[in-house]
Amino acid sequence: AQPSIAAVVGSTGMLACRYACQVRAQKHRQEIIAELKEMVKVLLVEYFKQTRKKPTRIIFYRDGVSEGQFKDVLCEELQAVQLACSSLEKGYRPAITLVVVQKRHHTRLFPVDERDPRVSHQ
Repeated sequence: AQPSIAAVVGSTGMLACRYACQVRAQKHRQEIIAELKEMVKVLLVEYFKQTRKKPTRIIFYRDGVSEGQFKDVLCEELQAVQLACSSLEKGYRPAITLVVVQKRHHTRLFPVDERDPRVSHQ
């Protein structure tokens, strides 16, 4: 069987307009990113090289997860990101938001207050 490809992309600047990427081959049909800790660690180091700061927040968008794997991804991959952070510096624990995105979900999001000036009505 063909190996799966896991890729992780991270911004390397505070304006989120430059990116670095880590790519690994892993077992066929493996949904959990096996080497996520190492991949995130490399991206965090690259961010620090470019900004001389550590991120205070990490937003991790995850695609390609079946509904039956949500809990596993949350437990294993969130822990891998946390371990990548703490492996760089003891006590380094940025806020982490994990968002699992899916196709064909039929979810629509609407503003709570239509009069909110931040809402576009196009």
